Amino acid sequence: MEYTNYNFGHDEWHYSTQMLRKWQYSRTPGLRWRMPLSFGPMPGPRQDFLGRARSGAHSTFTTASVTFKTSRTLLQTLLPTPAFSFATPGTIATASFSATTLGAMDWLGGGGYNLLGLNLHGVKYTKKDGSAITGSFLAVLFESLTDPIVTGREELGMPKLNCALDVHRRKESMHIRANWQGVTFGEWEWEGLEAVDVPSADGEGGKLSGGATTSFSAPGFEDQGVLAYRYIPAVGREGKADAEYAVFVPRGKGSEVARTHTTLRAKKASFRFDKKDWDALPTLHHIAAGLAELPVYEVVEGKIVEGRGVEDVGQAERIE
Repeated sequence: MEYTNYNFGHDEWHYSTQMLRKWQYSRTPGLRWRMPLSFGPMPGPRQDFLGRARSGAHSTFTTASVTFKTSRTLLQTLLPTPAFSFATPGTIATASFSATTLGAMDWLGGGGYNLLGLNLHGVKYTKKDGSAITGSFLAVLFESLTDPIVTGREELGMPKLNCALDVHRRKESMHIRANWQGVTFGEWEWEGLEAVDVPSADGEGGKLSGGATTSFSAPGFEDQGVLAYRYIPAVGREGKADAEYAVFVPRGKGSEVARTHTTLRAKKASFRFDKKDWDALPTLHHIAAGLAELPVYEVVEGKIVEGRGVEDVGQAERIE
């Protein structure tokens, strides 16, 4: 019966084919795996199905940002743990919304998607040994496509959520709407766009997830990169986490360099939120309500940057 069960429960073609796949996987150190595991490693922006590195040198990006002064004490409530704090004291801090349209992405078959994030500038993370990392804290990152959300949350620890991002570009203006199943909860506008000289071939500022400008300069402050916080809940253990730690994306260590070819500055830039209610936004109301609380003391700058070359953010690392 032992031999009978083996002979009738075994197919040499299926077995050998699977052994060949496992051998191919074993030849690629650092192969990235994501659920579902049954069908092999998951391709993404940092590798193809066989684990080969991808290049985003020819991918395109258009990034529109609004930098503004707001309440530091309110922004403080968005920092996830006491290890995060603002690098300088005061009641006013600087934040920015940055929206990027990506195109010509190899890992998406030449397609692209839209993303929009809130960055809190001038934040530091204090390690257990007392040393600190300074940068911009990414509070939330909305994306219009599921695939980059999955890879970004699982592999990079980025706080990504899904919503539709409708981008309307005109010659002298841009308008973006964020909505969930037809319910609009955020709008951004850039008006009176004028071209300015590009200071360098390498572009302006740093790029996150393919072009989202997050760089911030202030006297005595070094923006070393992007800070985020990863939290993965444990299955079957309510209130417990399988993984919970701070993440850092160092600036200037990406595999690709974004090359800016056009920079436009807006005479007027603005944004507004409608928090709706739990019925209209059953999964995003709390976030829309938090964003709607942000006061705007002054719009520092509104601009649009266009270029080529998208980093895969593979340099993201766990802080401790």
